[in-house]
Amino acid sequence: MVDKSILLDNKKFTVGIFDDSDKLLHAVKTLKEKGVKIFDCYTPFPVHHLDHALGYHRTNLTIGAFLCGMLGCLSGFTLAYYMNVVDWPMIIGGKPQDISVFTSFIPVMFELTILFTAFGMVIMFFARSRMIHGIKEDLLSRRQTDDHMVLAIDNDENQAISNDDILTLLKKEGAIEVNNSKEAFNTSLTSEEELAKLSKKPKAPTKAKTSTKKPKKK
Repeated sequence: MVDKSILLDNKKFTVGIFDDSDKLLHAVKTLKEKGVKIFDCYTPFPVHHLDHALGYHRTNLTIGAFLCGMLGCLSGFTLAYYMNVVDWPMIIGGKPQDISVFTSFIPVMFELTILFTAFGMVIMFFARSRMIHGIKEDLLSRRQTDDHMVLAIDNDENQAISNDDILTLLKKEGAIEVNNSKEAFNTSLTSEEELAKLSKKPKAPTKAKTSTKKPKKK
């Protein structure tokens, strides 16, 4: 049931890191127009229309919710019928205890329909997204859960343009940082020293200052 296509294990990515959601959205549209296959985008908050730009279709979770609801409704009817008709029939108000009184089962059927739907959707969502207890997070940037957005492109995919052109496009679209060989990591299993190296930006070399003053004559 777990979607294997969303796993980041043993993969290298070309990534562009953005600090503006509009620039990220425009970059996705530009890359799509160039025929680039985007692996995914990681944002700390929802970006409107990003799912449409990435080409994602409507989720099938609603079908699963309907099936869970039907199972709950059937379970409620079976429970009420067995208890009131088969196991312990009781005549209340002169009403017959058979299938003709199924209308009195509606509250139980309704409640179990809601219960099965709610729990079923939660379980399916977490299982499909691999957000199960004990799973370590996969990050391409430490700040992708804070204030930065990451656009990831799988290096194993055949692209319509070269990797250099992709990097150039990412910079042109406003990426504050690009990397053509980025591997996923997690903060739980990575030492603080390694995390510091991953998040540390290389400083530009500074030229030695030369004095323009002439030496004073003694």
